[in-house]
Amino acid sequence: MKVSVKLTSFIILVLVTQLIFPHSSSANNLDSPTYMVISFDGMRHDFTENYIEEGVLPNFKKVQNNGLVAEDIRTIYPSLTAASHAAISTGAKPGITGMISNHLRMPNMDLADNKSAFFSPLDATPIWAEAREQGKTTATVLFPGSNPMEGNKATYAVYYGTTWADSALDKLKFKLPTEWTELPKSFSPVKEATLTLKLKETVDQEIYILALDSTDNKKTDYDTFYFYTKKNGLLIDTISENDWGSISFPINTNHLAGLSFKLKDVDPTLKDVKLYRTAVTSAVLHGPEQFQKNIASKFGFLPVEYDDKALEKRWITRHEYEVIHERFAKWTTDVSLYIKEQYKPDILFFYYPQIDHEEHKYLLVDPRQPGYTKKKSEKFMAYVTWSYKLADRTIGTVLKTMTDNDRLLIVSDHGMEPVHTMISPNHELEQAGLLQLDKDGKVDSKKSKAFAVASGAIAHIYINLKDRERNGIVSEEDFPDVQKEIMDIFTEFKATEPSFINRVKYLYHRQRENSHNDDERSLFQVLVGSKESPFEKVVAAGDQDMEILQHEQAGDVLLIAKQGYYIGQDDFGSAVKIAADRGSHGGDPERMELRPILYVTGGTYSKVKITEKVSTLDIAPTLYQLMDIKAPDFIDGKVIAEMIEADRN
Repeated sequence: MKVSVKLTSFIILVLVTQLIFPHSSSANNLDSPTYMVISFDGMRHDFTENYIEEGVLPNFKKVQNNGLVAEDIRTIYPSLTAASHAAISTGAKPGITGMISNHLRMPNMDLADNKSAFFSPLDATPIWAEAREQGKTTATVLFPGSNPMEGNKATYAVYYGTTWADSALDKLKFKLPTEWTELPKSFSPVKEATLTLKLKETVDQEIYILALDSTDNKKTDYDTFYFYTKKNGLLIDTISENDWGSISFPINTNHLAGLSFKLKDVDPTLKDVKLYRTAVTSAVLHGPEQFQKNIASKFGFLPVEYDDKALEKRWITRHEYEVIHERFAKWTTDVSLYIKEQYKPDILFFYYPQIDHEEHKYLLVDPRQPGYTKKKSEKFMAYVTWSYKLADRTIGTVLKTMTDNDRLLIVSDHGMEPVHTMISPNHELEQAGLLQLDKDGKVDSKKSKAFAVASGAIAHIYINLKDRERNGIVSEEDFPDVQKEIMDIFTEFKATEPSFINRVKYLYHRQRENSHNDDERSLFQVLVGSKESPFEKVVAAGDQDMEILQHEQAGDVLLIAKQGYYIGQDDFGSAVKIAADRGSHGGDPERMELRPILYVTGGTYSKVKITEKVSTLDIAPTLYQLMDIKAPDFIDGKVIAEMIEADRN
């Protein structure tokens, strides 16, 4: 076979180029792997191992048998979602990333104001932004810290947008239709109802519903419902009773919003028809031309994560509540894998909140927790197990799409520990006269000297310093005395308030009446008379041993709760309360309950246990080395040698 001189020269050029540049960063390089990092918020190390042994997580078992598992891993301090995810994506501690809590106070804020850390910029560049600057294609889907509106963008980014309207259970009123040019066929007269969505900061959205009778049974028997966003417009969805439907509509030039819904308690004569609808939500989409349109057209709006209010009000069943979670998880998975397939990023981060959410609500495992019984614990822990199973199904879907070149890192930001008591530092500040409320019960920043911003097991207390806070009233001269007063209040604080004891006594007697197990310990037995401090540490700003206090946005006093306690926000009625949550985090990352996970698989990996002690800080520097790109100087973590060795073999 004859080969032209031009073709021969081209082949030689290609071979030489590959020898000189063996690790091309081109997204179209078929040999270039995609490093996927999936975070399951709150996934406990010990729970995951136990579930694998019990056969509950078959896909995690596959990863375990064909990959690396970190046996001795820690998260950072504080073990909160924003701080921990920032550590994963940057390799830096909170003093560098600025994620010192889940709630942050920015410069010149009013004393009682704070901003969600999940919608705040990172002070350190995350790997998806750094890698992009170095020529890599990167992508993020809902990963904390990846909000493209706050800078540090990936090449392709999907993040939480706005909640435009809350969920509701609406009673629909049907009447004869007007202004329709053509109506669908029905064996009873078509009826219409109008639902008005009151949207925040934009015009309301009308939803038009036509009720049809599809059965020729000589009875009024409405059973089919058509949904429109415009009369005589396109049919959006068709459902029957107990079917799920959804509607998307443009909210403005940058957003496609939508909601899911379900008809409940449908009377065939339409005298009583209720429609449950989720919150109206949207996503922020960032990427090159057509990316936003592609995601919106293929996957619609970002579904709501969950709806606790609807479950508590019994608008929906537990099963329907789980469906809402599952729809959100499926959307996240589908979008992430579409981006992987269509845009071939070198690195892709995506995130799931379900485990964290269920553990906060249902982690009932400690007899000291309010309402604890073995039967109730089993019921609630079944909900937690369900969330782990959902994570396992997600991993199963991802594994099916992986090529031999792909690498998958499954991580969590922290674990979760049971709590029995909530502490309200702002109540104590008010009682001491350091915090003043106005006539509406809100913090009066012009008269208050201090305010606590809490998240999980920690609280930053800010002194209302002149020239630092917007309405500062404490002078530089008086600052040390106010700081000492705050330190003294919480150093001497004991969790034995009389009103709390009375409530716990009632709980104890009610629990004993409903329990057949005489060996159960109660919250009352543990706490009454113990006069213990609920705080592990009370620390002043400037303490060199407390790294998060070195950041400029840190509080002037830091409270750290003991295991079993968490710190509440804006509760001025009592200093101590029975816990509203059952799970919390934020405390000492050395505690077993707060330890995260790290599983790695891909290619021809074999079963390996990472025996060295590792941290979530080590993930980013390891990825930098695997991708052969330069790591920033601010990184605190180290490269995980066993991961590098496994990848190179």
